[in-house]
Formats: sequence, structure tokens, C-alpha cells
Amino acid sequence: MNYQTLRHHCPIWDDYIQHDFVKQLAAGTLAPDSFRHYLVQDYLYLIHYTRVMALSVYKSDTLAQMRVGQAGINAMLDMEIGMYLGFCHQWGIALETVENAPESTITIAYSRYILDAAMSGSLAELYAAIAPCLMGYGEIGKRIKAEGMITDNPYQPWIDVFASDAFQAITAQNEAQINELLAQASPAQADKFQQLFNTAARMEVNFWQQALELS
Repeated sequence: MNYQTLRHHCPIWDDYIQHDFVKQLAAGTLAPDSFRHYLVQDYLYLIHYTRVMALSVYKSDTLAQMRVGQAGINAMLDMEIGMYLGFCHQWGIALETVENAPESTITIAYSRYILDAAMSGSLAELYAAIAPCLMGYGEIGKRIKAEGMITDNPYQPWIDVFASDAFQAITAQNEAQINELLAQASPAQADKFQQLFNTAARMEVNFWQQALELS
């Protein structure tokens, strides 16, 4: 079993990576209020996600595994969270507003789901639960870049981050980590990994949708 197995057997993977939110963002037609809603909720989600990556270091058996987790933490703190705060500033959302914003029901459900998987399960289960987020954004960025960029797209800076060579390198590193962790999975373990992955992918779909609905 490996990451591609998880992806291939996820019934709603295309619903996630080709969601209307993603299509509108790529086309530059996404409503500004939807993007603002997404920025705030994703910032709140990423705080918890970073804690999950810290748990991945704690649960690692080898130095190499720890370094992958460390790279994930660095990517969150030094690149992605900072990017979201920068976008919030550009889109007229004050830092105080972002930090004090209430988490939506969907944000709570998703962030606590991955935290529970990280705290109660193995390192492999942790990565199965975060793999849709961890790997999906890189796939989305790569696909949008391959399809061609839209001139004067207000969301181009977001696309550029996830399509960048730096982010793609992190994605490849994490795929190798996932593949190593899942390689010797028993049938029962494989079923558990797939269940974790599929549930997280469902939550990713809901996360996009809440931005469109401003819910």
C-alpha cells in the first residue's frame, strides 16, 4: 500500500481537488467574500495542523522521520501561515480579527478530527489522516499551473505558493514518508488507513463548500 493507493480508492477525491471553489479560484471568478472566509478559517485550521505535525515528530521512530515532521512544521510556520496572514492583510482583514475569529463548525470538526487521529493513532495513521490536505494542495497547485495561468487573477499569489518548486519538493518528501509508513500494512491496517483518508477528504470538500456558502 502507498499514497497512490489511498488516492485511487478515495471515492470523492475528484470532488475535492476539482471543487467549484478551486475552479473559481483558478479562473479568478471566486467571490472575494468567499476567499476572505476561507483565509480566516484556514488560518485557524492550520494552527491545529501545525500541532499535528509536532505530534508527528514525537511519534517518529527515526531521525529521518523526525526531519520530515520538522520540515512540515517549518513549512507551516515560515511559509503557509505567514502567507495566509499576508493575504488577510491584503484583503483588508486585520490580524486581531483573524486571531479572534470564531471557528466554524466545519473547521472545528476537521481540525479536531486530525488531532484525534494524531493523538490516538500510530504515525502511519496520523499521516493517513492529514494526507488529503498534505498532498492535495500540491496536486491542485501543480494542475492549475499545468492548465495555464489566468492574466490578472487576484488569487494568483495563492496558486503560486502551492505550484512552487519549494512546495512541490515538500509534497514529494511527504509522499515518500507516507509510502514508507504504509508499505507493510496488513489488510486490517490498510482498511483503517483508507477510512482515515476518505473521511479527511470528505472534510476537505466541506471546507471548500463552507467558503462558497459563507457558513
